[in-house]
Amino acid sequence: MDQIGVNTMRSLQKLIKSAMKTRVLTAFPNLPQNSFEIQLESISNNLNFEYKTPTVIRIFNQFKKQNLFGDLKSEVEVAQKIASTECQDNIIQKIEAIDKGFLTIQLNDKFIEDEINALLINGLKFPLEKKQKVVVDFSSPNIAKEMHVGHLRSTIIGESLCRILEFQGQEVVRVNHIGDWGTQFGMLINHLLEEYPDYQTNRPALKELEDLYKEAKKKFDSNEEFKVKSQQYVVKLQALDPVCIDAWKMICELSRQEYNKIYQRLNVKITEYGESYYNPILPEIVKECEAKGIVELDQGAKIIRVKGEKVPLMIVKKDGGYNYDTTDMAAAKTRILEWKCDRLLYLTDVGQWNHFKLIFEGAKLMGWHQPPITSMEHMGFGLVLGPDGKKFKTRSGDTVKLIDLLDEAKERALKQIKQRVQESQQGKEFSTGTALSPEEFDTAAERMGIAAIKYYDLKQNRISDYNFDYDKMLDPKGNTAVYLMYSYVRILSILRKSGIQDFEIYRADNKFKITHQHERHLAAQLLRFVDVLQSVTDQLSINWLCDYIYDICVKIAEAYNQYRILNDEHTQTRLLLCEAIRMVLLQSFYLVGIEPIEKI
Repeated sequence: MDQIGVNTMRSLQKLIKSAMKTRVLTAFPNLPQNSFEIQLESISNNLNFEYKTPTVIRIFNQFKKQNLFGDLKSEVEVAQKIASTECQDNIIQKIEAIDKGFLTIQLNDKFIEDEINALLINGLKFPLEKKQKVVVDFSSPNIAKEMHVGHLRSTIIGESLCRILEFQGQEVVRVNHIGDWGTQFGMLINHLLEEYPDYQTNRPALKELEDLYKEAKKKFDSNEEFKVKSQQYVVKLQALDPVCIDAWKMICELSRQEYNKIYQRLNVKITEYGESYYNPILPEIVKECEAKGIVELDQGAKIIRVKGEKVPLMIVKKDGGYNYDTTDMAAAKTRILEWKCDRLLYLTDVGQWNHFKLIFEGAKLMGWHQPPITSMEHMGFGLVLGPDGKKFKTRSGDTVKLIDLLDEAKERALKQIKQRVQESQQGKEFSTGTALSPEEFDTAAERMGIAAIKYYDLKQNRISDYNFDYDKMLDPKGNTAVYLMYSYVRILSILRKSGIQDFEIYRADNKFKITHQHERHLAAQLLRFVDVLQSVTDQLSINWLCDYIYDICVKIAEAYNQYRILNDEHTQTRLLLCEAIRMVLLQSFYLVGIEPIEKI
């Protein structure tokens, strides 16, 4: 059941496309109605027009040989006729033919006013057309290891994507597919019992556990006796031996406590469905694949060949053990058939694309995954590099811990906020007229530091690598979370200085009315909210939402130079526009994981 109703926001693109198609068919009634679609591109740097379309060029080239345009000889002439065609609708105010057959579209002033007023009364409600159950598989740290910079992108992107899908009204299953099972636990348990025989009363810290892991790996590679014993512990673990299970649970719980601290600071909500969750059904999965007739024996291993791929799926290793392929096939079946999910999204680095392509095709061969009824998508992303563009390492050559990144970002943000406050008091910056307590300084620094990291990641083209650079992340000028947060603080300051105590009542009692061309332009950009979010989840490109937020904040700054908001004859309507901006920014901030600060 959908969520479209009288109180939801509307898709501008859908309304404009429908109105434009009517105009095209009114101008040229002989055109086949279902033979073309209207393409739209938003224009953010033009005060007079909001959209442009190249559709006329496509239509002209498609039908020019069929003599459907009368005496008109070019796409420019066709565009001019469409632009001059009168049509009764309350959406489009004006159309102009520009270069080479493009059309620019100006929205109706009354339409913009009505939509902003509806937003102010009803709030931001997404017009969901098709409800889906969506799995988002993200973060996925490894047991017995601290979360490091390699987990940053999956965790940040995954949380934001879940928030956007949930805001749209989708049912979202947030999955943490942690590495909590496998052959590595044999050597880890073996070494743990040797080094910490009293581990039940004298638990190691996670850092000690990570060192233990490294030592166990060295012994496993160099000591044949240790290796054999570790392999025996794997068999015992898989047979649910009580001693092994107890040690395994302790290792997992210790790891879980540490990465939950990271999730709490990043404000990430996620449910653990690790590799161990699927372990009981792995034999059944293999038997089911064999019964389907798609399994081959290859040098003792059981494989599934996928058409067009050189590397096959390996569901049983030659030693009889299971691997990532087996577990991911089991996860696919569970999520599609048991959980009844329609869309499965996997967030890992782009290097794992080939693996997931095999899983998607394997699930298709098994009949679990049936496009387009079900969708399985790999949301791959690039690497986080150091400021020098090389692999991000500490000075000692170790992997950079995620907790250290967050701590340093907070420390740098605190310095910047204190400097900003000092400049404000000296009159170099705008003043909010408020003061921060020591606790508020700490909260503001934590929020700004973490927001800076999150936003800098999300604004990137997802599949590209990027350089981690605190100076760029915390730059108060430019497309950064810091700039956006200061912009939000200034809007709140204006609303506070207005003296209005209850904006909910004020919104209900007053109506927004366009009194300046720039107001119109800014209001029209706010109304793109629905279309931006739809594009984000269709194309899995959160950076488009970041661009949208930044564009609005830039336009707010322009507005301050265009007209007065307070103490003006048009203060009433401009305060309503400020309130609409506040509402859109606050919701957008939440979607990209920014916790705003309200005063500086």
